[in-house]
Amino acid sequence: MFIIVPVLCGLLIFIIFYNCHRCWRVAILESAIVWGVLVAGITEFLSSIRFLNFSGIFAFWLWLDLILGFIVVRKVRLKKEYVNFQNIKIHPFLTLLLTGVAFITLTVGLIAVVAPSNNWDSLDYHLPRVVHWIQNRSVEHYPTSYTPQLYSAPWSGFAVMHLHILSGGDRFANLVQWFSMVGSLIGVSLIAKQLGGDLRSQVFSVVLCATIPVGILHASNAKDTYVVAFWLVCFVYYVVSTINEKITWNHILKMSASLGLAIFSKGTGYIYGLPFFLWFVLMDFQRDRRQVFKHIFAIAAVIALINSGHYLRNIELFGAPTSTDQEKLSSEAYGIPIFISNILKNASLHMVIPLDFISTDGLEKALHKLHEILGVDINDPRNTFGPNFNLQALVPTFEDTAGNQIHFGLLLLAAVVCLSSRNLRNNKYLVSYLTTILCSFLLFCLLIKWQMWHSRLHLPIFVLSSPFIGIILSKNYHKNLGNVIMIILIQTSLVYVLLNEFRPILGEQNIFNTNRIDLYLRTVRNDKNNYINAAKFVSQTECKNIGLSLSSMEYPWWIILNESHQVSRIEHINVKNISSVKDRYYPYNNFIPCAIISVGSAQSEEISTAGNIYMRGWQSGASGQKIQVFVRR
Repeated sequence: MFIIVPVLCGLLIFIIFYNCHRCWRVAILESAIVWGVLVAGITEFLSSIRFLNFSGIFAFWLWLDLILGFIVVRKVRLKKEYVNFQNIKIHPFLTLLLTGVAFITLTVGLIAVVAPSNNWDSLDYHLPRVVHWIQNRSVEHYPTSYTPQLYSAPWSGFAVMHLHILSGGDRFANLVQWFSMVGSLIGVSLIAKQLGGDLRSQVFSVVLCATIPVGILHASNAKDTYVVAFWLVCFVYYVVSTINEKITWNHILKMSASLGLAIFSKGTGYIYGLPFFLWFVLMDFQRDRRQVFKHIFAIAAVIALINSGHYLRNIELFGAPTSTDQEKLSSEAYGIPIFISNILKNASLHMVIPLDFISTDGLEKALHKLHEILGVDINDPRNTFGPNFNLQALVPTFEDTAGNQIHFGLLLLAAVVCLSSRNLRNNKYLVSYLTTILCSFLLFCLLIKWQMWHSRLHLPIFVLSSPFIGIILSKNYHKNLGNVIMIILIQTSLVYVLLNEFRPILGEQNIFNTNRIDLYLRTVRNDKNNYINAAKFVSQTECKNIGLSLSSMEYPWWIILNESHQVSRIEHINVKNISSVKDRYYPYNNFIPCAIISVGSAQSEEISTAGNIYMRGWQSGASGQKIQVFVRR
């Protein structure tokens, strides 16, 4: 299996860092950061020469493996240093907790390998852009009817693409998110340690992080929610490590690379990273005023360098480093009432109790009443995006609407305990950490319109709050309460591990007894046969160049069409948005499809594109989701 070459590279980097007299947890974070930068650099370089294919990627990773292998061999021979994990004496109860974490993590990893990513965002833009990049041998922007494929931060897509190219498919695409979950578990334990937590606090932090419902559900898909959380964990670790360690340029480099990768993975990296960055600047200023501006400039330079390729592509097409399309998600009005409204609505996503005998009507009515008092429309389009506020529409085991009820309650409880206890309140770094987390959440509420799918975007908040909650719950005077809570968290998390709405392990149609095509089409299960029959019709025409006229659910077509026969090229046709300018350039300007698949409500007898006319040869589906196939006349 060719994916061993990037994995081996990461392992060799880990050995190098571990042999520099560092603990294995820190070595994992450092090696992940270097590996992440390498993925970005390799992709950008090979894309610039249009050599983003199996030969280029395999050769690059193999070359790095040889160099790093030589360094490792030389280092071990000269210094006689071998990887030696020290035996740690651990309480049986903590061992039990870590066993539960291992079960959760490994089971989610099994789901990630067995089942494909089949949520809407993965099928709309996360995975489609990967196959477009592979097809184009470049990550340059291309004509598409769904522009989030272009302007969205691409790092997780880069990593998925490397695995896709080297393995010949998307079997390992979900592992990018899964490894991010594993890395986050390690990172939060280190943050807890830096904040003064003992071994028990660190284990509690790991349990809290491993049992976050949204995190469990997302760790087996191909999105970027856990990826950005992991890079933020790395960044925050280096911020809090400045409490006990001297700031060096090596420290600044790793900190800035972590934040750069977070921003390169998802736009929320800006929002959640800013308060922690300001906290670091404040501590740095208090320590050495003369160096702080140099550090700020260095951090900004590294972030800009990592993101430069994506920024330039967006500037060329959209006129800005981040697309103006994203402005529709930004709040359009500001003021205390609207700000409070957004805070309440975002918090409410984690207040719905997913039990049949507990109704959400009372909570929803209370929120409507509070909005009447505030004088704000709860569905004000200036701070609301998508469907109207409706807590009853939230599905507890669906990865985009699941809430983190227990973790939300524990965070509030831990905050109250911390601020009401003199000993804890006097720990200025622990209080500062809590304050920074709160500022991150408030900044998110201030800048982003509320959506019913926001719980997934809150994942970094819950991951980063795990060390704080773990320290509070692990105190001796909360020992029994903390132990009980940890057991409850592991037990309740099994619901999300085993009953993922789209990738369940249990049930009549689970990931083991359902074929992969049916799993891809689970989001459109009622139209499954229409998708399959349309692909069969295209295969009967022996068409190799296929045009797409649709704006969602693109990725299943790549799978089904290549399953039925070998396709040469798939491109969007008749693009109406700003990316249509790419139609003027090679290889899009000479693309002439022999068949076109159209999905939508419009119905027509013919379609014309690139000076050719295509007649409808097949159709099916309801009027709202009509699937039609057009063949060149």
